[in-house]
Amino acid sequence: MRPILFEIGDFAIYSYGFTLFLGFITAMFWALKEAPREGLDTDYLYEIFIITIVLSVVGSRLAYIIIHLEQFHGRPWWEIFAFREGGLVFYGGLIAALLGGYAYSRFRRVYFWHYLDFLIPFVAFGYAITRIGCFLNGCCYGHVTDVPWGLVYPGLDELPRHPTQLYASVSVLAIFFLLRRIRHHDYFHGYVFLHFVIYYGIYRFVIEFYRVSEPVAVFLSLAQLVTLPAVLLAALFLFMGKRKWSLEKGV
Repeated sequence: MRPILFEIGDFAIYSYGFTLFLGFITAMFWALKEAPREGLDTDYLYEIFIITIVLSVVGSRLAYIIIHLEQFHGRPWWEIFAFREGGLVFYGGLIAALLGGYAYSRFRRVYFWHYLDFLIPFVAFGYAITRIGCFLNGCCYGHVTDVPWGLVYPGLDELPRHPTQLYASVSVLAIFFLLRRIRHHDYFHGYVFLHFVIYYGIYRFVIEFYRVSEPVAVFLSLAQLVTLPAVLLAALFLFMGKRKWSLEKGV
């Protein structure tokens, strides 16, 4: 583990903050490079990237604070803004970015779902990079295990654990490639995004059984309680959209 990647004088560059930045920047420039081929407005993409980056970080941090409010009792108020050290909840950031992106698209009179289908694979790619930061930071670790690839997390204990951060990174990287393939065969606007919600939800539901997460309902964690209805709703909307498309096309 390497929570601090390197230091410049008294200023520390945290692994999580660096990979978060790297994920955003890589996803943004890759998307901007491919946008002209899709006939998309790169000026709008620049604007929406700036807006959604800010909203996703703020939303994910706010969700983390709400869920872990007890961690901040008696601590300096400025630690609320310690983004670079970790402590973000992906769903909080995703919801904030979607709402903000939708509102801005209405303001700019741009069709939101068309751009979302184009961008969501790059969101998955950036997420996969950021999860490596979780691994280096030593957070989001898994349960004790005897599998050969179990890792010891210094500062926690001397027991080998599932490297769930790496499971997450590899899983969402696979989702990225699946979405890229689906992107060329989308049937209706929102088609790729709905697949992302389903794939991400399934990955997250399964990995929570290996990750150290406090159960909130019987044996299910909060993340599982969120992902389960999200997957079911996405599957329902996908079925309805595909059926509508088939009827319109006479297939």
